[in-house]
Amino acid sequence: MYDQNYPDKVDPQLGMDRSQQDDDSDVIDIRALFMVLMRRKWIIINTTFFCSVLALLVLFQLTPRYTATAMMALETRQNQIVDVQAVMSGIGTDVAAIKTEIDVLSSRRLLGKTVDALGLLKDPEFNGVLDTKKSLLSYLNPLTWLPDSWARSIVGDAKTVSVDEQAARERSQVIDAVAARLTVSNPARSYSISLAFESPDPRKAARVANSLADLYLTDQLEAKFEATQRANEWLNERIFDLRENVRSSEVAAQGFREENQLIRSGTAGLVSDQQLTQLNTRLIDARTDLARTEARYSQLSDIVDPAVADYEGLAEVLDSALIQRLREQQSEVLRSRAELATRYGPKHPRMINVEAELLDIEGNIRLEIRKVVNGIQSEVDVAKARVRALEASLQQLKTENVAVNRAQVQLRELEREAEANRILLETFLARFKETTNQQDIQQADARIISRAEAPLDASFPKKKLIFILVVFAAGGLGVGLAFLLEALDNGYRTLDQIRADLGLRGVGIIPMLEASKLQGTSVEDYLLAKPSSSFAEAHRNVHAALLYSGPRQNTPQVIMATSSVPGEGKSTFSLCYARLMAKSGLKVLLLEADLRGPVVHARLNITGEQTNLVSVLEQTGPTTQQLYRDEASNLHILGGKGHPDPQKLFSSEKFAGLISWARDNYDLIVLDTPPVMAVSDSIVLSHLVDAVLYVVQWETTPKKSVESGISQLREAGATIAGTVITQVNIKRHQSYGYGDQGYYYGTKSGYYSN
Repeated sequence: MYDQNYPDKVDPQLGMDRSQQDDDSDVIDIRALFMVLMRRKWIIINTTFFCSVLALLVLFQLTPRYTATAMMALETRQNQIVDVQAVMSGIGTDVAAIKTEIDVLSSRRLLGKTVDALGLLKDPEFNGVLDTKKSLLSYLNPLTWLPDSWARSIVGDAKTVSVDEQAARERSQVIDAVAARLTVSNPARSYSISLAFESPDPRKAARVANSLADLYLTDQLEAKFEATQRANEWLNERIFDLRENVRSSEVAAQGFREENQLIRSGTAGLVSDQQLTQLNTRLIDARTDLARTEARYSQLSDIVDPAVADYEGLAEVLDSALIQRLREQQSEVLRSRAELATRYGPKHPRMINVEAELLDIEGNIRLEIRKVVNGIQSEVDVAKARVRALEASLQQLKTENVAVNRAQVQLRELEREAEANRILLETFLARFKETTNQQDIQQADARIISRAEAPLDASFPKKKLIFILVVFAAGGLGVGLAFLLEALDNGYRTLDQIRADLGLRGVGIIPMLEASKLQGTSVEDYLLAKPSSSFAEAHRNVHAALLYSGPRQNTPQVIMATSSVPGEGKSTFSLCYARLMAKSGLKVLLLEADLRGPVVHARLNITGEQTNLVSVLEQTGPTTQQLYRDEASNLHILGGKGHPDPQKLFSSEKFAGLISWARDNYDLIVLDTPPVMAVSDSIVLSHLVDAVLYVVQWETTPKKSVESGISQLREAGATIAGTVITQVNIKRHQSYGYGDQGYYYGTKSGYYSN
């Protein structure tokens, strides 16, 4: 029935596969969790109650604070009064730009302006130096209870600072206090900025919020005005420099022009260019005249022989007035000769005179023609000379013009520089006029769409909400403490716990008797006086578990009761169990094998040396007359007595013979043995018994002690029949909701006569 080997896979006591136990352990048992809460309900209730009361005390001690909120909107559209580009452009509308404006609103510079504008340095709410009231937490500082001299000796003397430095520190602390009360945020998907300020005074909260909003708008205007003013100053300085640059560049160009005689004549260009053009034109004209004169001269050169030449049709001859008169004279002489020829002969003197006169006129004509030809030749020579002079002048002017062109390249560079400086100066002058006109038309990039008003309800503390949250949090803390205490619980309360941890079957739980039930009697007497009580029934359950849990031929006859440490109730259990079984009609022998601390003699007022185990073993052999007989239950008892070497005694053949004699003469033999963790007597005795009952005190015996004791017995090869939990507080056990025997011992009391 009892196998002490305990294979790895199958637990014979439980009759189930341990792998199946491991699988079941992975499943969350909701009922088990609920029962943990039920067992620790007072921890949860007390924790919740304590935290709730503490929260109420704190909430009613807190000073209510009010939050005033102002709302501003960033301008996404700017009014363009004039078509002039602004010096400082409007703010952007992306997330980074809005975040930047939030940082500006929260900046210490703007908060400092607010502090100065509202005089918050003189307000004790923000200036801790002016606040003489001590907070409750200040009394927790041990230095406040010490004299000033002692406190200075501990923390040292305060550093001496100047008045200005002290004022700067106070102002910085006030700014920090204002910043701690300020909340600036941007609602989602909007260009608005919410500015909230918290203060115990609702009107003050609204005043600070509105003042900060106004200062923010003013700061924007001042920033734009300062930017425009700085731009004007810079433009003014730049214009002055540009004027000097223009003047210098123009003077340089003019000096270079004069130095290189690059003189212009109106819009016609340089004088040298005009001269070159005019001289070229004159040269062309001179060459044309020369060609015409040479052509005339070539025609007149053939008139040198009048007999051959026909000069009457020449324009130069026809144009000569003298030749025209000579020809007229020639015509008259020819007419006269013709008239005289009709009268006179060739020899006539008048004819001779006419002929002579005619010859004279013809000679004059030839002479005049020669003069005309010579004049034309002179004109040819003059024209040639003129052409040569003009060509020489043109060549010289070309040479000079090359140098002028070279100088003109540098002149154009100087003129371009002067022109660029002049254009830049004009641009800056125009921009200067624009920025000057902008100083009076600056606009802020935001506007107040909702001014802060004094709130009617406090924003902090939200007493109802905080109290509800505290209650829930305290409940959660209580639940956490409950599970923590459950995890830290170092004792066993149920047989299921022992079975889950150690793999041992539980054979019963023994309730603890209250003093009101005992009414001055002992526990073992109460058992006989109340045979129908739950206490007596618990011992019967142990016997039934041992008697009917296996085959009849394996029913244990010799049973040993032991425990981990002293005080767990194994001696009381052994005595009560033996008396109850003897009262039921069995022939029972109780051997007190705990020779280190025997208690049976004292519990039953047994006297006489012959009734102790040591005396019986020292004699030849045990007899019934040497045992003590309990009259109330007919139980035979062999008490214990101190011995220097109990293990030697228990290992002797006499003790083995005693056990053999008891098996022959009694139905049930119960051994009360010492604790396993205290001495090793129980290890020796475990080999002489049929079954070992391991007694565990309810909720008290450490789990490690129980585990170590069981381990020692198993290693020694003891047959452990099961465990018995003693001294169970039925009321508490019942409140924990365990559905074992202890639950029925408390709720089903109608079955028992307690």
